[in-house]
Amino acid sequence: MTIKIAVNAASGKMGQQVIHQVAANNQTELTAAFCRVGHRLLGRKVGFQDIVYSSDFDSGLSGSEVVIDFSLPEATFPLLDAAVKNNTPLLIGTTGFNSEQTEKIQNAAKSIPILLAPNTSIGVNSALALLTQAAKMLGKKADIEIIEAHHKHKVDAPSGTAIRMGQAIAEAMGEDFDHLKVTDSRFQKCSRNKGEIGMSVIRAGEIIGEHKVLFALDNEIISIEHKAQNRLCFAEGAVSAAAWLASQQPGFYTMQDFISSSH
Repeated sequence: MTIKIAVNAASGKMGQQVIHQVAANNQTELTAAFCRVGHRLLGRKVGFQDIVYSSDFDSGLSGSEVVIDFSLPEATFPLLDAAVKNNTPLLIGTTGFNSEQTEKIQNAAKSIPILLAPNTSIGVNSALALLTQAAKMLGKKADIEIIEAHHKHKVDAPSGTAIRMGQAIAEAMGEDFDHLKVTDSRFQKCSRNKGEIGMSVIRAGEIIGEHKVLFALDNEIISIEHKAQNRLCFAEGAVSAAAWLASQQPGFYTMQDFISSSH
């Protein structure tokens, strides 16, 4: 039995990777590929498949069991409304949502299963578990710095993954991440305060995605690092998690829920 998957922002770099991964997975089938109105691919075939790029959410979702979204916040919400209307589970890999937008997604999860993931890589989500353990042992003793690097086209900063890493560390320490994070310390003439979680951002070239977390003690440094070699790692995780999400009850899920259920 194959899981029928629709892909939003299908013409984008991540959308294309997800489409290839859906086709490569013998347990999944592409049933719809959405792109914006007026896009040059609209109405054209998706590779060698009998699917055409479309902007009609209702038609595409009616024949799909789950939809994957890697787009921009403003493009996610029309899809969210259509997914609720069509009772279609939704995996959101889009980042850059503010607190009000996140709350809207969480409210929609009362009607359909929604998995919100700032990063769908299995490796990154495994690293989050390691960071939680490190923070419990070292967090109160160390200076913590999160360093993230992405391609020059990425508009949100710090990345959603870096923010989630900071949240995981703060939660493990029993603290509020918003009270500990510092993003502008490099531009101030002052030493860092104890307990801060520093956030450093690099935007350059075509870097896929790199995240490093330093726990710096006075005489030694512990580093936990993840580097994406290509976008396939995100697509693999997204398609596997989407296939799982298709059979879940309405609710708000994370990649940690998927990973814990798989092991």
